[in-house]
Amino acid sequence: MTHNLDAQVRRKHGDSYSDSVPLVVDLDGTLLRTDLLQESALRLIKQRPWLALLVPFWFLKGRAYLKRRIFQSARIDVSLLPLHEELLAWLREEKVRGRRLVLATASDYHQARLAVERLGLFDSVLGSDGQRNLKGRQKLKIIVEACGEEFDYIGNSSADLVIWKGCRHAILVNASRRVERSARRAATVTQVFPPPFADLRNALRAMRCYQWVKNLLVFVPAITSHTIFEGAIAGSAALAFFSFSFCASAAYILNDLLDLEEDRRHDSKKQRPFAAGRMSIGSGMLLALACLSASAVIAAFVSHVFVIALVTYFVLTSLYSLFLKRLLVVDVLALALLYTLRVIAGSLATGLVLSLWLLSFAFFLFLSLAFSKRAADLIQHQRDNRKVVPGRGYVTTDLDAVSIAGMCSGFLSSLVLALYINSESVQLLYHRPAILWGLQPILLYYVTRLWVICRRGELTEDPIQYSVTEPSTYGAALLAVFVLMAATFDFELFGP
Repeated sequence: MTHNLDAQVRRKHGDSYSDSVPLVVDLDGTLLRTDLLQESALRLIKQRPWLALLVPFWFLKGRAYLKRRIFQSARIDVSLLPLHEELLAWLREEKVRGRRLVLATASDYHQARLAVERLGLFDSVLGSDGQRNLKGRQKLKIIVEACGEEFDYIGNSSADLVIWKGCRHAILVNASRRVERSARRAATVTQVFPPPFADLRNALRAMRCYQWVKNLLVFVPAITSHTIFEGAIAGSAALAFFSFSFCASAAYILNDLLDLEEDRRHDSKKQRPFAAGRMSIGSGMLLALACLSASAVIAAFVSHVFVIALVTYFVLTSLYSLFLKRLLVVDVLALALLYTLRVIAGSLATGLVLSLWLLSFAFFLFLSLAFSKRAADLIQHQRDNRKVVPGRGYVTTDLDAVSIAGMCSGFLSSLVLALYINSESVQLLYHRPAILWGLQPILLYYVTRLWVICRRGELTEDPIQYSVTEPSTYGAALLAVFVLMAATFDFELFGP
C-alpha cells in the first residue's frame, strides 16, 4: 500500500509538468529489497573465502574501490534479486507517461547496470566507478550534472536526506519513521511506499524455531541413564537445550545469508525471509549476533566442556554452510555428526558418561535421516528433469546409491540396538532387558516407513521435521515408552 501523490501538487502543476521532470531512483533498499554490496560480499565469502582476507586492504583504498573489487571477484545472479514490486509497477506507469527515469546508486556502476538491464525502464544509470563513491553530496552533484537542478528523487535512507533537500519532490520507499520525519522537514514528500512489516513472525521464521525440536536430543543421555528426574541433571539439560537452540538459530541465519542465490532458485526456500527480501541482510546479521550472545550467556551457566561442544557444533555447521555441503557423501556425514553432537553435548552438560552403544546407535540412525534428506532433493530434481543439484555434489542418477546407503544405515542402527540388548551393560539399567526386544519392530517400522515415504516423493521437508508432524511418529514413540517402562520397572504384571 502507498500514500498517493499529493493531490494539491497534481492540481497545481498538472501531469505535463510532472512528466517533464526527471525521476531519479535509488537502487539498494529502494528498487531492490536488498543491498548489492552486501549480497556480493556474502557471495565472495561463499565462493572464494580466501579473498575475504583482502577486503580490509581494499577498503583502505576507498569504498568505491572496494565495491569494484568485490564485483570483479564474486558475481551474483542479478536476475534473482528481489524487487519492490509495488514501486516497480508505479515506475512503469511513469515510464508510460513519458517520464525520464534515471537510476542513481552508490553501488558499482557495472553491477547496477546489470541489475536493472532486464527491466528496460531506465534511460541512464549513475553509479560508483571504482574511484568515486556515489553517495550523499557526491551523488547529488552527479545527479544535477546529469538531470539539471530540477528532479524528483526516490530513496530510502538517511544518506538520501541531502539529495531530498536538493530535489523538487521527495518519494520515500522502505524508509523508517525517523527517516520519514527528517525527510518531511527537509523536503516536499509527495509519496511514501511504507516498509514491509519486519514482524516477529519473520524473525522467528529466520531463526527456524520449529527446528529447535532437534535439540531435544540433549536430553537423551539423561533419559537413557534414567536420571532425567534428578533436578540438577534436568536443569543442566534444559540450559543446554536453550543454549544449543540459540546457537543453531544463529547458524541457520548465517546459512540462509550464504545461500541466498540457491534459495531463490528453490521452489519453497525462495519464500524464506532473507531470500524474499522481507528481512534485510543487516537485520539478519544483528539477529544472528543476538542469538549467539544469548547462547553464550546461557552456556556460561553450564559446564566448560559443554561450551567446547557448542563451539565445535558452530564451527562444523559453518564449514558445512561454506563448502562441506558441496562435497559428495561428506555432506551427509557432516549432518549425521551435527545431530550426534547434540547427544554428546547433552552428556557433557549433565556430566553423565556417554555410552558408546548410544553413540553408535545415534550416528547410524542420523546418517539414515541425512541420506533421506538428500534422496528427497534428488527425487524433486528428477521430477523437474534436472540432472544436477545446484550447490551439491550429486546428480539425479545417484538416487539409488543414496537410498541404499540410507536404508542400510537405518538397519545398522537396528543392529547396534540388538547388540546392546544382548550386552552385559544392559543388565545394570533394566530389570527385564528381554522386553527391550520390543523396540526392534518399532525402530524398523519408523526407518522403513520413512524411506518408503521418501521414495514416493512425499518427503518434502527435513526428515525430523516431517517426523514431528506425523501422527504415526507419536504412536511409535508411545509404544517405545511403554516398552522402556516395562523393561525398567519391576511391575507385578510381569512377575511370576
